[in-house]
Amino acid sequence: MKWKFILVTIVIIVIIVNLPIVNKNVLLMMDGNNPFKYSNLNASFTQQESFAFKDSYLTNWSINRFIEETHPSNEDKQVYRLYKINPLCFWRWSYYISISRNYKYKSWNEIEKNRVPYNQENMWQDF
Repeated sequence: MKWKFILVTIVIIVIIVNLPIVNKNVLLMMDGNNPFKYSNLNASFTQQESFAFKDSYLTNWSINRFIEETHPSNEDKQVYRLYKINPLCFWRWSYYISISRNYKYKSWNEIEKNRVPYNQENMWQDF
């Protein structure tokens, strides 16, 4: 009987932390100092998630706007996530399912070799 209670409690915790409203606060609390980062192949487009209340997640709208304004080469139109998916971090499951699965993983070490110079004035480069 005790193991059933523990199992039900764990399931309830996993469900609660992955609810849309709660999830963003949990991500900010757990991962706020280590945000999820995204980049194209030459790092002319970089973005990191802030998880602030009014900030939206990475969307195709911002990527398409970058492509329309800068006209990058075909290989630089693809955006990659710079973090690995860790299924043990159950508080991230909602984010993984809704955002992360849309982007392939690429190591920052591979991208950094081809990186264009960082320009703080460039609205498409966060880091």
